[in-house]
Amino acid sequence: MQRAVRGNPCSDLASDQLDMLREIAKMQMGRGLDYDSKIMDKARDRAQKRFKEARERREEAEGELEELEADQMREAMEQLLESDERLEDILERLTGREERTRLREELEELGKESPALTQRDFEEVLSEFGRRGLTETRRPKLTLTSKGAQLLGKGFLSRILQRLARRGVGPHRIEDVGHGPWFASTIRPYEAGDPYERISIERSLLASLERGNRFGDMRLEDFRVYEAIHSTEVVFGILVDQSASMNRAGKLQAAVETALALSELMRTQFPEDRLRILAFSEEVREVAPWELLSIAVPMGYTDIRAALRSFRLAAAHEAGNKQAHLTTDSAPNFEDGDYVGFERALAGVIDEAKEYRAADITLNIVMLDEDPKLREMAKAIARNNLGRVFFTRPGGLGDALVEDYLISKREFLRF
Repeated sequence: MQRAVRGNPCSDLASDQLDMLREIAKMQMGRGLDYDSKIMDKARDRAQKRFKEARERREEAEGELEELEADQMREAMEQLLESDERLEDILERLTGREERTRLREELEELGKESPALTQRDFEEVLSEFGRRGLTETRRPKLTLTSKGAQLLGKGFLSRILQRLARRGVGPHRIEDVGHGPWFASTIRPYEAGDPYERISIERSLLASLERGNRFGDMRLEDFRVYEAIHSTEVVFGILVDQSASMNRAGKLQAAVETALALSELMRTQFPEDRLRILAFSEEVREVAPWELLSIAVPMGYTDIRAALRSFRLAAAHEAGNKQAHLTTDSAPNFEDGDYVGFERALAGVIDEAKEYRAADITLNIVMLDEDPKLREMAKAIARNNLGRVFFTRPGGLGDALVEDYLISKREFLRF
């Protein structure tokens, strides 16, 4: 049975607005604005517009004041001719009128306007996002709401899918069939074509003994297999290293953007799948995609084993095809609350990777740096056939993980 996947969720968000949301996210993560950023450009435009409007209004106000003072002088001369009042008294009374006072005060304020950037210029530029519920002010900084983060993820995903589409990668029409590593408790006789991994050794031996055979004297008709549970679901984990080095060269930012894009892809196209995000350094915590924006990057060590263990345990009772993407630029050096150095930490990572293989969890190591010890860890994992390893630059992380996810779906689904 065919079901059509909805089309690419291309964002209707204007490109410059998407860039501005991205810059707000960077500020939320503790990064400053670049001089040529969209927000800076918009704020400078706003400052120039404000200064131009102030200058034009000042010229108008000066004209109004000049005309008003001319009228008051004529009125003063008329009153002087018609009364015995002194000219000074007449002028004092006329010039003290509210309209003239207002114009002079306005001119004084307009004279203070400058083309230089002000806090008000930034607030005016960003106010639209607040009105739309995309941002909120949490003193001392502006933060994205979950709605804003979702829209940002939609924009990231749109750009990623457009790039992947040029290479022929992306969502297609799919069938609701497929199977993962999950077996039912139902047992039946073996049939030609059944995968060997579904054979129940215990039940096969019992069937042979029930026929009166000796132990080990088995025939083809003795073999029993588990029925497969057909599953197209994927439990997709992103394990994000949040140690201090990840805050350089846009690495952590790339991981956040990738998580937001994948979250949006699953929400809109594959709602049966689940995304688990674990942030780690010395400790591990599971977070929602938008919560990654608020991570305070510590100066700490790297406990990769704990991150791997946390995902394995979190996904232990979830049905589906499980895979984890360890995204890091650092070699392990910390384990269970203690600094243990690289060699001991690596041994722990290898042990945990073996647990992954036993639990039928695909492990992918995404290296964001060519650190020698990190490469040694990757080689050890590959040498033991415990997972896949690949290297990518921060700017290519989103494309790499979204593509890997879509390829995984193709493996579990018949396109």
